[in-house]
Amino acid sequence: MSINEALDQIDELAGSDICVRGLLSFEFEDVSITHLPRGERRDGYLSSIWQSTGNGALSFDEKRCKSLSGKIVVIEGTLFKPVAPFDGCGHMSLWPAALLARTLERELLIN
Repeated sequence: MSINEALDQIDELAGSDICVRGLLSFEFEDVSITHLPRGERRDGYLSSIWQSTGNGALSFDEKRCKSLSGKIVVIEGTLFKPVAPFDGCGHMSLWPAALLARTLERELLIN
């Protein structure tokens, strides 16, 4: 599923396990997956989902994640909506949703 599709269906999908494909960012204050293709992205963070870890989630291997930053990945996990009083997720509540990640794989493009 694309990032935009997941966000468009956030009310129905919140709390569900999903699998999304996108561009990984693993940087200081930005651990997210962003919609592809670029031409379909919405303004700001509206086409990105914050990646989080916790009970039942994968533990980020920083070296591996940094090597995958900027690459196309597939992430499976549980999708969450923001929790009041916040109107977003992640650093400074900038992202419209969070994904409690369980698996992270690089997408290999085969021609």
